[in-house]
Amino acid sequence: MSHLSILPTALTDLERLASVLLSEGYAIEHHGMLSGFGGESHHFDLKATSPCGVHFAWRRSQQSSSLELLADVERQGAAETYQPRLQRIVRLYALAKALDTVSTTSSLQGVITV
Repeated sequence: MSHLSILPTALTDLERLASVLLSEGYAIEHHGMLSGFGGESHHFDLKATSPCGVHFAWRRSQQSSSLELLADVERQGAAETYQPRLQRIVRLYALAKALDTVSTTSSLQGVITV
């Protein structure tokens, strides 16, 4: 039996990611600038902020269709909770993607019941 936790997941779909983040209670912002170290700014396509103020941001890679994570773990003071939060987001994204695949593939539609 396989587990979703071991599936490699490349985040590529901003809308699916936004949906997952909203379901987890994050506030979503589309397109903006994220302040970085030393006054740098980075464009983001999607930013998610938790109720406790921890945020993640993603931008579309210039080299591929994947999304790149933008984060300043140390400045947010949440290093110990950052990785578990990110792992949960990625697992839920993978689950949503798998369920979408099953529901849109006619030969698999009988596999799941709602």
